[in-house]
Amino acid sequence: MFNILVDFPLTKKINIEKLGITFRNFTKKEKNTILEYIDNVYLKNKKIIQDAIKKYDIKDELKLSIDLLKYDKLSQEVIMFCFISKKRGFTLNSIRKIKKLLDNMIIIDINKDILSEYLSEEKFVIFISNILSLYDIYSSDIHFNKNVKLDYSFILNRNILNRKDNDYELNLVINLIMSLDQKMAAMIELSEDYLLCLKKFFSKLNKNEIRRFLNVIDLFYSDNMMIQNKILNDVTLAESVLIKEGEDIKSNYILKSGLILKHYAKGGESINKFIRDFLNYCYDIRSAIVHGNEEKILEIYNKAIQKNKSFKELARDIEESYNNKKMKALSLANTMCFIVNRAIIKYWLENPSIVSYLKN
Repeated sequence: MFNILVDFPLTKKINIEKLGITFRNFTKKEKNTILEYIDNVYLKNKKIIQDAIKKYDIKDELKLSIDLLKYDKLSQEVIMFCFISKKRGFTLNSIRKIKKLLDNMIIIDINKDILSEYLSEEKFVIFISNILSLYDIYSSDIHFNKNVKLDYSFILNRNILNRKDNDYELNLVINLIMSLDQKMAAMIELSEDYLLCLKKFFSKLNKNEIRRFLNVIDLFYSDNMMIQNKILNDVTLAESVLIKEGEDIKSNYILKSGLILKHYAKGGESINKFIRDFLNYCYDIRSAIVHGNEEKILEIYNKAIQKNKSFKELARDIEESYNNKKMKALSLANTMCFIVNRAIIKYWLENPSIVSYLKN
């Protein structure tokens, strides 16, 4: 079970049956339990917190901690945390705002028996994070929604329903009590339409297709240290979604990825040629990496900028050193592969039957 904060109240329970995941509101009992605990750990100490804020400066933190020794350990921690947060510019929310935030919180329930068919339990957090991050692609064509984060695991691990968590009280403060410039640290960019889209999408997939999709988004959000590995992952992702075993990989990568990218790109024959040339370039760079042929990377790059004016424009202002040219060659492939994969994943969410047709 996880909890997330959004900027809208969920109007209905959304159950993605094939994954064993349910998005729902807090029950009345869960809300009352949290409010009661907030009353015990925060509201009863609110006057002490306010007095400390008036009496002490941030540099008096040690003096305040000594004065707080007369209170129980939990009160000490909450008072000190709120004091420091307030001195650093945070606002302490009213009980009215806290209740409103609880109305906009979503619980993510997991049926472990179902989801464990696809993932080991230690991967659940990363998977839910990836699903939430996909809202970026859903909400903005293949452009970037900068309000969506690439990793939400730090928020998912702050569960305000898990009283056994060692940092439970601090999780409550961070999730519900503290805000900065009217914004909550735990807020996630999301929409109910997107959750309904996920429900519809997964309902159309069989188990093998679900496993493929989970592998795809894991590849998409993998944090590789070396740009070469990013390129390999990105091309592998496109292959796994679109190309059937036994097909010619390069020609089908260019054809099928190109068809999907053109669906979102605006322009005539010039943009079609650019997409075709760039996908050809990406695959050739990928092949050079796989075969350990570093010299060929620059050969492919030099040929591309001579052949295509758009490539030459993208490659301008680069110092002519070996390492700079190689990094530019790899960066161009990496950027294009990433944009292509955003298009592929978005198109898959919107048209799962067509993507299945393209593959098979």
